[in-house]
Amino acid sequence: MKKLIHAMLKAAWPPLWEVVRRFDAHGGSVLCGHIAYSMMLAIMPFLIFATALAGFVVGQQGAEAAVAALFAGVPEHVAQTLEPVLLEVVGQRRGGVLTLSALGAIWAASAGVEAVRIGLDRAYDVGDARHVALGRLISIGVVLAGFAIFAVLSALIIFAPLAFALFQKWTKIAVPVEVDYLRYLLGLAVLSLSLWAMHRVLPSRPMGGLRLWPGVAASVLIWLAAATGLSVYLANAPNYTITYGTLAGVMATLLFFYLTGAAIVFGAEVNAVANADRLGQAGHEP
Repeated sequence: MKKLIHAMLKAAWPPLWEVVRRFDAHGGSVLCGHIAYSMMLAIMPFLIFATALAGFVVGQQGAEAAVAALFAGVPEHVAQTLEPVLLEVVGQRRGGVLTLSALGAIWAASAGVEAVRIGLDRAYDVGDARHVALGRLISIGVVLAGFAIFAVLSALIIFAPLAFALFQKWTKIAVPVEVDYLRYLLGLAVLSLSLWAMHRVLPSRPMGGLRLWPGVAASVLIWLAAATGLSVYLANAPNYTITYGTLAGVMATLLFFYLTGAAIVFGAEVNAVANADRLGQAGHEP
């Protein structure tokens, strides 16, 4: 067993080192800071509008359930910073939010998507990027798709318990408690598919769909590890709150977005190394 593990590590080390080298050569650390800042500016308009839209579709109860599910997988300090603002908006009249802030929310959120696109373009060694107007239109399309996904998930969250209750009533079969874990699997599936779509649509040099999954898997694993590690760190680092005071939640949110950006860019570099032969060829992959 030890020999097998040693052989696997020896085989994995060269490509892993190449991924790290490319991440550093493309200014990954600085780029992730840009992504974190852009996400911080974009996330609130996006979530406020998406939550208001969900409340308009499935009601306030459904929107609040969606917000709770959304923040269940993020570090506690991040949830404590963002969730109260969203719940406050959900409790307000949603008509004004939908009519007055729609364009601003879409534009701000698309700016965050543009930051991710820059990271993907660098990782995939893009020579000639898309025209700025076309790139922004694609980013806006990604944002609109995000609104739709959030609304659909809100509907699933609010109607799933009703479906389980009807199933038990009609079949007389008790729904096991383990079924609740399906929402976590659903969350991972949505995260994975969203990352795949971003890698497929955003870069100016797209690759075949199946070739994107190594990077997507790497991003999901890194994100899960980073979110868990950040939660443990914040729970066991009392000096963190003392150092930043009332800004502790904001700093934790920025750090979370930084790690999220690092997971996305690192995953793109994994794809670049895994598909070095295709990226080295002239032109785009069909």
